[in-house]
Amino acid sequence: MDQQSLQALKEEFWRMADNARTQTEYLADRKLQSLAHMPLDVLKKVFVQYRYFTLFYISDLALLVYRLPFGNLRSLMADFLNDELGNGQHTQAHQRLYDDFLVSLGIPREELEKNAHPGNLQLLGEMSDLVMKASPWYAVGLRGMGGECLCQVYLAAMHTHFMKNPAIQALADRMDPRFWDIHTGEVDIEHRERLRAALMAAVDEDPSALEGLVGGYRKSKGVFDRFWDNIFEAAGVTAHRA
Repeated sequence: MDQQSLQALKEEFWRMADNARTQTEYLADRKLQSLAHMPLDVLKKVFVQYRYFTLFYISDLALLVYRLPFGNLRSLMADFLNDELGNGQHTQAHQRLYDDFLVSLGIPREELEKNAHPGNLQLLGEMSDLVMKASPWYAVGLRGMGGECLCQVYLAAMHTHFMKNPAIQALADRMDPRFWDIHTGEVDIEHRERLRAALMAAVDEDPSALEGLVGGYRKSKGVFDRFWDNIFEAAGVTAHRA
């Protein structure tokens, strides 16, 4: 493939990715608006259900590092994994920070492992299987791009709306914000920019990677929508559909 054709394919790929992100921003905002006025006990159920995404994501990222060939992209994914695990300090691991946030809202730590929605466990298990069995590039689209780009969209919308909730505002003095400081700030923006550069360098080396990246990214977009429908179902509320 000549460079002009490859450049055209790369540009088409990023138009698709940017359009998918824009659509996700709209859908996430519409779907999560109800967090602004949910009763606190319902909101806590939503938060606990989301916890399972963070649990699986860290493990899937480790699998992704294992699957990728040596190179800049593999090192970058390992760097992201290190961040997720607290850069050598387990008390700073993102899963631990999220749990600390939940506990700060008055959720007993022993309650955090209970009542996972079976549909979401199935969804997350299927994603883990795909990371391990599909092509490495599909896995990157699914969990690298999907995790770093689309996940951040939902986290930002989630934070924006629940912070408007009077029940959360009443707990502001005791709420542990560290997880949200990371995931709604400059760190995630920097990750997205670094990932984009690394992906395009990888495509320059292997243009056939684009097909897998597109397939995995599109799969990830569909999973997020179903995942949140299940979260609301588990919390006993109806998700708002655009």
